[in-house]
Amino acid sequence: MFSFLKQKNPHARLHEILGDYELPRFRKTIFETLSRLRDPKATSKDIAEVMSMDADLTSKVMRTVNSLAYAPKIPIKGLDHAVTMLGKSELERVVMMVGAKVATPTDVPSDLNLSSFWLDASLRAVIARDLANLVDPSRAGLCFSSGFLEDLSVPIIATSKGNEYVEVYKTSIEGQKPLHEIEQETFGWDHAELGALVCNEWDLPEDIGAAISAQNEPISELRPDPVYYVSDLSAESNEGWGEHFKDQVMTCHQVNEEVLDSILEGADDKARDLVRLIS
Repeated sequence: MFSFLKQKNPHARLHEILGDYELPRFRKTIFETLSRLRDPKATSKDIAEVMSMDADLTSKVMRTVNSLAYAPKIPIKGLDHAVTMLGKSELERVVMMVGAKVATPTDVPSDLNLSSFWLDASLRAVIARDLANLVDPSRAGLCFSSGFLEDLSVPIIATSKGNEYVEVYKTSIEGQKPLHEIEQETFGWDHAELGALVCNEWDLPEDIGAAISAQNEPISELRPDPVYYVSDLSAESNEGWGEHFKDQVMTCHQVNEEVLDSILEGADDKARDLVRLIS
């Protein structure tokens, strides 16, 4: 169990929120790949052996590590090469992202546009990572993964709650209040809390679960700053989001506005490439 979770029984809290809805699971090959990536004794051959049993996983991982979002200096040609070039921890993050994307339900109400949802996730990932490379380089990988997975619980809530949640989501899109505030007022919990519980259930790294749980908190030691700065980005964001983002960053960090403009201008192509390749 994650040490930061306030609930003594996170499984019970998950059931309290989702009721009888059965949480999706990672498929066996993804779970086994993650286990081997976390095993200090596992060799590149061991990791490639289990990944190669899942052609879809292998294809998506290889396309992702060669995407604009990662922009390797030389093309990564195979699984062994990927482990060598990226390291186990970074490759684990890619497998997690693919696993979460595959496990996330698709039978959501039509008001939740999944194409826009995953583009938003990819935008948050690349912007948070590129900013972290400037202000918190050691946690750039964490920012990338957390940015992508920040809203992973939204389709799960939409599937389990149906129209009740759709109304909450639509109200947020209309700009009346942030989504997490409306969720708290309506349900007594929000997608950040549920996201952390899902990460715990899926046995994802604790630092990702912690960052997701604190994504909406202006001040928190549980997450890097870039995760917070991108938490309110959505397809429905008005044109002022970029200015708001830059104001927040420049207030707390010594980053040139032109550099931030460059990050934002390059994010769309990277995000569209990432979401295309990971689908």
